[in-house]
Amino acid sequence: MTRFGMAIDMARCTGCQTCVVACQMHHALRPGVAWCAVGALEWGRWPDADRAFLPHACLHCDKPLCVSVCPTAASHKRDDGTVGIDEARCIGCGVCLTACPYGARTLNREDAWHFGAPSPAPYETEGEGRVGVAEKCTFCIERVQVGLLPACVEACPIEARAFGDLDDPESPASAFAAETGARPVPGTGVLYADGGRGLDIGRVVTERYYAPASRSQTADGRVGEGNPAVVAGAGAAAAALAAAAGLAAKRNRDRRAKAQRRA
Repeated sequence: MTRFGMAIDMARCTGCQTCVVACQMHHALRPGVAWCAVGALEWGRWPDADRAFLPHACLHCDKPLCVSVCPTAASHKRDDGTVGIDEARCIGCGVCLTACPYGARTLNREDAWHFGAPSPAPYETEGEGRVGVAEKCTFCIERVQVGLLPACVEACPIEARAFGDLDDPESPASAFAAETGARPVPGTGVLYADGGRGLDIGRVVTERYYAPASRSQTADGRVGEGNPAVVAGAGAAAAALAAAAGLAAKRNRDRRAKAQRRA
């Protein structure tokens, strides 16, 4: 069975942010929303200092906590290894944002457009219905299903990323991992090569990006809210949240229908 994943070589990454822009454009993301980021890591003092860039997005966990706490089953694990979000079922409660140990999700509550425009530009219309719902990297599954690469992989000018079936030793991702020495973040579908630095990438990502319920946005400034109810137990909050699911789902469907009519 196919298990999609991505391998990233931090030794090649120059921090150019091309992957971030490609993702923003392809998915028509709203202002302040990012599905991927590239952070700079620095440590030591000259002449024993070092610097590296850390591309970061959803790690598509094998057993994702975001899925287990979602009260409406909007967050789900697909058979191909990717983690998805059904926007029509998402009620925007934010529980999944707090549950994700890697800070990979955002929740956009602002019905606004880039540069303060009163209406979306042509390239923004695809994302018109995504307000008040959780968002994250999808491995561009809609592209992968038609034989294309994720936008970030295709756009990278120095080929610091590779994508493919991790269970196929001859896939581009597996071959790239063998070449670079990329190792998986335990329990996830993303592998990193750190140039021999011996970094604990999972720990670094958690420390840098995880946003607990008491914080209203991720460490790099991306918009997002966590629901403190998850701290007391997502199960206790699920009943009340599910009661609002019908109304919230209808509101999301109405937004998308309006966007389609406008297009």
